[in-house]
Amino acid sequence: MRKILLTTDLSGAAANAADFAVYLANKTGADLHLLYCYKPKYEEHIQKKMDDLDQNKMIYGEITDFRDAASFLLRRYSADLRMRVKSTLHEHIVDGSFQDIVFDFIEKEHIDLVVMASQGINSIEDRIFGSNALKILRNSVCPVLIVPHDYKDVRIEHILYSTEISNKDKAIEHYLAWFAELFEAHLTLLHIDDGKHVINAKDLVQFQRKALHFNYKNISAEIEPSLSISDGIKEYIDTHPTDLLCITSHSTNIFNRFLKASTVKNTLAKISIPVLGFNEDSLNVLEKKKVKKKA
Repeated sequence: MRKILLTTDLSGAAANAADFAVYLANKTGADLHLLYCYKPKYEEHIQKKMDDLDQNKMIYGEITDFRDAASFLLRRYSADLRMRVKSTLHEHIVDGSFQDIVFDFIEKEHIDLVVMASQGINSIEDRIFGSNALKILRNSVCPVLIVPHDYKDVRIEHILYSTEISNKDKAIEHYLAWFAELFEAHLTLLHIDDGKHVINAKDLVQFQRKALHFNYKNISAEIEPSLSISDGIKEYIDTHPTDLLCITSHSTNIFNRFLKASTVKNTLAKISIPVLGFNEDSLNVLEKKKVKKKA
């Protein structure tokens, strides 16, 4: 992990995501890129931020260029981050659509991880895991960490990966083993038995062997019954120490239907911890990096 992208709208909702981004950057030594996407419809928010900062308009004066004011706010926002980040912090302000800018930025800068808040200033339009976060998660070519706006504990000691019994994916195994080892965290593989098929002794053995494929000592594999996958994941998180939920989508496993827009909103809206998401494109990139590293 060499480059981490932190998206911000300069709102308080993004503060917890910033804390996590700093935490990860310091742990991995990665450079931190701070990105603000400027749009005219955010000018009212920029005006309010400036008024809160300088009620008498003695510092900045009357706003004649809102983009320039946004740059001023971004520099102030990044000042705190710069003192906390051990590596290099880069600031970027780009005009245009948030999603297009983020996707272009990821590919252009070869970003390894995106960190973003679950909701920002458009809390009604982009409710928890709304359009921006969900689309970035489902289409990014690198993993995406989404941090709930009210999540306070910046730590990774217990990682939960929700998976199918028979799913084999070397890229995710390699990545999660590295990630868990980095934080010396316990990694749990969780399969929710929703009654769609009978789990026999062979399945149980196969699931235990799946844990061995991760090549990580501090790991366990558990199967929990629940009529609903989303409810099963939530019930497990509510009853077991969990700091991070990892999900991935494949066309051949349960996440093909799990990551449908309606299902993911219903599921992740119930979860109050950070979520690290992968899709097929991001896993393909991780696989290529792993092969290149071995070569």
